[in-house]
Parts: sequence; structure tokens; C-alpha cells
Amino acid sequence: MPFFDSHWFGLAKIGQALVDKGHTVTVVVPVVVAKERHAERPDFHFETFEDQGTGERLKEIQDRYFTVAGTMSLYQTFKLNIPGSVYITKHCDVLLGNKDLANRLKKPQYDVVIFDPIFPCGAILSALMDLSVPLIAIFRGDPYFLGEKATGVPLPSSYVPFFTSDFTDQMTFAERVQNVFLSTLAPMVSGWLASKTYDGLVRKYIGEGHTIQSVTARTDLWLHRTDNVLDFLRPSMPNIVQIGGVNVQAVASLPKELEAFVQSSSKYGVIVVSFGSMYRTLSPEKTEIFAAAFARLRQKVVWRYTGEKPAGLGNNTKLMAWLPQNDLLGHHKTRAFVTHAGYNGLCEALYHGVPVVCLPLYGDQPANAARVMARGLGMKLDFSTVTADKLYQAVIHVLTNNSFRETAACLSRLHRDQPQSPMDRAVWWIEHVIKHGGLPHLRARAVELPWYQYYLLDVSVFLLSVCTAVLGTVWYSCSFMYGVCYSQSSAKIKSQ
Repeated sequence: MPFFDSHWFGLAKIGQALVDKGHTVTVVVPVVVAKERHAERPDFHFETFEDQGTGERLKEIQDRYFTVAGTMSLYQTFKLNIPGSVYITKHCDVLLGNKDLANRLKKPQYDVVIFDPIFPCGAILSALMDLSVPLIAIFRGDPYFLGEKATGVPLPSSYVPFFTSDFTDQMTFAERVQNVFLSTLAPMVSGWLASKTYDGLVRKYIGEGHTIQSVTARTDLWLHRTDNVLDFLRPSMPNIVQIGGVNVQAVASLPKELEAFVQSSSKYGVIVVSFGSMYRTLSPEKTEIFAAAFARLRQKVVWRYTGEKPAGLGNNTKLMAWLPQNDLLGHHKTRAFVTHAGYNGLCEALYHGVPVVCLPLYGDQPANAARVMARGLGMKLDFSTVTADKLYQAVIHVLTNNSFRETAACLSRLHRDQPQSPMDRAVWWIEHVIKHGGLPHLRARAVELPWYQYYLLDVSVFLLSVCTAVLGTVWYSCSFMYGVCYSQSSAKIKSQ
């Protein structure tokens, strides 16, 4: 039950694939969104609960966050997230405290529970339902870093960049210093926030001795939305499976009106512009900047936007409240993609071999844009300082520099050349978990080790003690022998 639409879309597509394979999929959602979700996915079964207005309050905090995203420091971002944790706690509390819902979910009818760690209340709900039911996590980023501890995977800061930074796997000394700082401090702070937000609820509904970390650690499978072609390589575990690009579908025909607009682009082609499911509108100043830049292009522009029509909008630009993004990116007329660097959109661009111009805003988007730059798939601009001329020049550079198109085509071929599609892989692994009732043999022993054993501090202390004892013994023996020899020599001299 993720709050972000992009997360819901990804989970829903996997759920639909499971339905198509004959499974029954039940989704837990607040009453206020149940009608909308059911209209989107009529094949799902929905269990609902009254969220007492907490969902709406979280939506307001989320919207306030998005209005200033791209201009805040890491500290400001964390500070803004603290009020949200209060309402997340209340939202989770009313969900877990709904006894009628809990009784319905406790019936022995579910083979697996799937959750997104961005809202780890799902892990608590799973434990409340039945601890014997396998648990699966599907995620792109883990804001609480629960997965790192739950899988025991080591992430060396020397070449694994912090997941929200714009560092690459080839960092300078200064960047490695910053990366060590971020990779050490952020998990500590986020772990404290996760504990503050959820541990009380875990004790209340599951029992003493349990924490949000312990209920998350029972996860059997981690379906990670990453891809080796686009993402930087990092250590993994057998129960971590990559499904990056799971949202990409076969290209369908465009609606007639949109197809006619695309075909009217002649030899110049089309530019697709979208800032995802959250950013349907921009500030008036940014809107005019974008409109002015697009108006200078020879290409046609299809822009997902629902605000007031910009005064400087060109005749070549079509505004749409919703657009078939995957189908547009897969169209042979599409030349480039202007995006906020959301992972869903980048996977679609990667699959279809479309160069991109990134204007990252928040979360993992700066990191995604860094990957685009490192792979040669496109360019990155600073959203807070972008001008019409900078945007226009960036789009023209991507269009006229053949290296971007050639690189995009090459990466697309690599990404497509897999024994299974990401969706087929996700479904196979979920069914594998269901078939065997969990995969405990794939969990690393590291999850159960105390921290001092994991880092071998007890062994280090023992070896240091042994070395100290040996060196001390040698030193004492040498001192003693020297003293004896010195005494005998002195006595001999005196006797002579």
C-alpha cells in the first residue's frame, strides 16, 4: 500500500501479471482511494480501512515536499520528513488497529505477502496476520535502510555510491570522503527514525522483543528494481533478485489524435516531456521557461502537464493531462525524452533506446541522472537554475550528437538480451516462494549475527590480546635475560 503513485503502478503491474497466471491478488488500501484503485485494476480484490484522514494529511505533506524538491539540502529534506513520520505512525496504527480487517486477513487464505519497504507497515501487517506466511519486498530504494541489515549485504563505500547521491562508481578522494560520511550517518539517522516511527507499533501489535528491523528481517525475497546495464554494480545476496524494467510493456498503438500529431512532426520527430505521476504542474516561472525552450524546437513536443496553459507555449507543443509514456517512447518518431529522472521512465527510455535530458528533483533522481550521464545515455541539468536557453541547448545537443542515439541503442540491446523479461523473472520468483513456503536457505547468516560478531570485533580483540600477550612475554623475557646478563657482566668486572 505505497503512498507514491509510481510505487503503486509498479506493484500493480506485478499484481496483474500474477492475476493473469491464475492467482488471486488482494490489496489493502484506505477507503478513500479504493474506488480509484478498483477502477484501475478491476481484477484485484480490495480490503479497505478508514484511515481517519491520515492519508490526506500525508498527501498534503508530500505535495509540500514536492514544491520545494530540488532546492533543499539533505538536512532540510530530513527535517521536512519528520512531521510526515508522525502521520505515518497514525496511518499505520489505524490500519493495524482495525480488528475487523485483521480478522479477515488472518484467515488461512494467503500464500505470500508483498510489501514496499518505503512503507514498512506492510511487514508489521504480515507478522500480525501469520508469521508463517512468506514475505516479499519489492522496492527501488529503502529510505530506512532496513533491507541492508536484513540481507547482510556489504556495501563498500569505496565504489558503491550512496543511493540518493549523484556520485558514480568512480569517485574522487573528496567524493569518497563524502560517500563514507553519507553511507555511515544516513543509516544511523534513518534507523533511529524507523525505530521511533514503527517500533512502538511492533511492540503493540506483535509483542515485546520485536522491532521493525526484526519483522522486516524475516523477508524471504527482495525484488530489487535495479538493472546492471543502467545501475552501478554492487554486492548482492542470493535472495536479492533484480527486476529493473519490470514496468516496461509491449508498445501499443497511440490514440488517433495523438498519432496524427506525432506523424505531423515529419522528419524532425517528437520530444516526450514528463515529470512523472507527482509533478503534473510546475511553478509559473518554470512553466514559461519550459514552454519557451520547447517553442524554439523544430520537433513536435508532447508534454504531460495539467496546469494553466503557458503564455509562451509554441504551436509545436501539445499539453496532455495523461500520456501513454511507454507507447510514445517506443514510437519510431520519438527522438528524446525530457524527464525528472524517475526510474520507471528511465527504464522505458533504456528499453526503447531513447536519449534523455534529466532534471532531477528529489529522492533517487539525482543518482539516476548520474547513471544516465555515466552510461552516456543523456545529459543532466540543474532544475533550480535551468533557463530556457540551457534547456534548449541541452535538447539540441542530445538530438544532434549521434553518440547519444548510438549509445542508447547499444544499451537497449544489452538490456533486452536477457533469458527472462524482468516481469517474468519477478513472477517466477514469487511463485517459487509460494511453491516452497519461503526460502530460508537463501538468507545469509549475517542477519542473525550481533554487530560485534558481524564486524569480527570479538575476533579482533582476541587476536589483539594474543599479540599483546606474546609481545609482552617476548619483551619481558628479553628484559629479564638482559638484566641477568648485565648483572653477571657487572659482577665479573667488579671481581677483576
